[in-house]
Amino acid sequence: MPLLEQSNIEQISRDAQLSKLRRNKVRYTALPQRQQESILLGSGLVGTMLFQTSETTLQLALGRADVYNVNPEVMAHRKPLGHCELTFSSKIKGVELSLDLAAGVLSGTLQLDEEEISLACFCHALNDSIVVDVKQVKTSSTLTYHPAENPQSSRIRNSHPHDNGPFEQAAVRSYADDIGAYTSTMYQERGMQAGEVIVSTSTQRHHQSLRHFCRIEYDRYNKGQLTKIARTNLQAALNEPYETQRQTHEEEWAKYAGRTLISLPDEELESYIDFQFYKLRCLTRPDGALIDLQGVWFDPTTPWPGVWHNLNSQLTYWICAYGNRSDLMKPLIRQLQEHEHQLAKMGGGSDGYNLYTVTNVDFCPPGPKPTPIAPFTEGASIADGTAYHTQNVQDATLGNFLWLVHNLWLAASYEDDQELLQTVVKRFLKKGIQFYQHHFIHAPDRSIHLPESFSPEYKSARNCNYDLAVLKWAISAYLTLEPETEEALELTAIQGQLVDFPYSEETGYLIGDDVALTDAHRHYSHLLMVYPFYLCNMDQPDEKERIRKSVDHWQSFSKSPHEPHEKLVGYSFTGAASLYAAIGEGDLAHEYLRAFLDTNAGGRMHLTNTQYYEHAGVDATTVEVPLTGATAAIDMLLQSWGGKIRLFPAIPPVWKDAAFFNLPAHGGYLISAVLQDGKLAFLSVKAKRSGRFALKSAILPHELQETSIHLEAGKTYVWAAPKFDIAAFLKDDQQKIRFSRQGITETH
Repeated sequence: MPLLEQSNIEQISRDAQLSKLRRNKVRYTALPQRQQESILLGSGLVGTMLFQTSETTLQLALGRADVYNVNPEVMAHRKPLGHCELTFSSKIKGVELSLDLAAGVLSGTLQLDEEEISLACFCHALNDSIVVDVKQVKTSSTLTYHPAENPQSSRIRNSHPHDNGPFEQAAVRSYADDIGAYTSTMYQERGMQAGEVIVSTSTQRHHQSLRHFCRIEYDRYNKGQLTKIARTNLQAALNEPYETQRQTHEEEWAKYAGRTLISLPDEELESYIDFQFYKLRCLTRPDGALIDLQGVWFDPTTPWPGVWHNLNSQLTYWICAYGNRSDLMKPLIRQLQEHEHQLAKMGGGSDGYNLYTVTNVDFCPPGPKPTPIAPFTEGASIADGTAYHTQNVQDATLGNFLWLVHNLWLAASYEDDQELLQTVVKRFLKKGIQFYQHHFIHAPDRSIHLPESFSPEYKSARNCNYDLAVLKWAISAYLTLEPETEEALELTAIQGQLVDFPYSEETGYLIGDDVALTDAHRHYSHLLMVYPFYLCNMDQPDEKERIRKSVDHWQSFSKSPHEPHEKLVGYSFTGAASLYAAIGEGDLAHEYLRAFLDTNAGGRMHLTNTQYYEHAGVDATTVEVPLTGATAAIDMLLQSWGGKIRLFPAIPPVWKDAAFFNLPAHGGYLISAVLQDGKLAFLSVKAKRSGRFALKSAILPHELQETSIHLEAGKTYVWAAPKFDIAAFLKDDQQKIRFSRQGITETH
């Protein structure tokens, strides 16, 4: 098959995405022609991006999410790993492939010149082997590894005064033994040994199949055992029967995919959500890797070869909590715990914890720090934004750490994990609050103010709403964990003395004192008190109107959601959807999600794989923005704040039929609900601990309104409308049965 023109690929990409619908498979009748639009596979630690590079060759670009710099004196960065080429002995003439989101397997047929062959490919969900099974009789195939031509990970943005290199040299050594071929890459950073990667490959013939195996082994601290480890692990992969490997892989995927079910009248949005949950499991697992901006799919040309914390890491992990997958936050929690000394270092002399905008996966800040770790000093203002990339910005974006702790709090609250709440979360909250206390400004009227700091991606101001929101939320959360102590009384006093959120009657919430939003700004950092913290919410008198004015103004620089301003892209759509959902504006929430899909996130999303990109598509893709599309959709279906579980709080009035199964709520509840003909038809609430819950919804029947229900731990409360049969409802689509049994109590 000749290589396709880009315009044809884009149309086929959209058709492939739409064709999945309710069958939980993405179908490909043509192969992607470049890495940015590749087919994505991952294990939670390693990943591969599959696309076509010639008439006979498929490329599998390789990534491993934890291969990072070691030397703290250099810019935080990932290591490029090269790629494998799967080459066939005759030309590819046609393709019929499908990516099974419930099994994590790409499979189907390739029509070659001489025969039709079957192909299956997966990254094993537990042991990280990349496996390609090719059934062919007349033709042959080979899998060959090619190391990165330039081992220097790029960083094209100006990030003075950080050391951007060239600081890295990699010695490449290739060798083979009786079971496979190996390529060792030894990294250095300014003469310091910086780890070794060995990529091993092997091919087995089994009857009419050629089975290709690839493994990526990593020794970050040069312990000298990697050669032995590489052979041992490759031998183990070769010894285990292919059928067994595929079965254990698919069982793990099915167990993961079966946790939730979401059914929407907007089938394209529903399919999009399914795909984000698939991508999430590719990106991490409980014993896997922390997710940076690219996760397991790394392109060395990226300007983002690290972890960004002024929005990116926070948004990435929301889907874990909201989507009943909080266990996937364990790598983040583990890394934070193991590297608390770095958080303290970034906190300077405050005795608290801080987090710069950019780190590596070990939360090591980017290179030497020539300036004090503090907010702006007098005369160092950058309110005009001209010094955006200076060291001062890194020092003066103060809310990153506590905002990231909010993710941990979400996971612990949804799971009712009291140990996590009372130990890690509580300690982190205290340390984050202490960092802010070090910088308090006490006014003569006893009010407490914050010094000039930087509101992410916009301008600096005193009393930034970004900082006030995370600080006020953190104090509120800490007080629920530390009641009636002297420390609690002190924090309660601080809570009452902190200055109000800066607000304008003309435009709504400001960036900070005397700093208004005067031009298009994709970040909603000044609105965090609305979402995700709900400190300002629609239950408060006149607050819905204030919030609506603020969000409307933020979006006012676009002609419409479908005609966005060039700066209002990506998470500007999904953020608007969640913000409007927070005040019950279902039509607007859905309109922004539709615009997100219809405009490809303002021209920044590849529908082939739903990856997000910047700069006219020439950059490597990133993972956080697409995941927030699923999060925003969940916000329309279920919210839990203010002591109430809110069912279908922000769905469009025209949505008469929708359902979700096994979505979590604060306090350790697992919620399922079915909307039929505009009325609640089914509800189940499963409790992880004994307690009371209250419901709030415009569609609640009379007997559930203004009711507080007590539920014992492990029990499930079930309500169903007369004549509604949950089993019959699920059997309407056989695929739904597969994804809806866990945690659901059927009525009889």
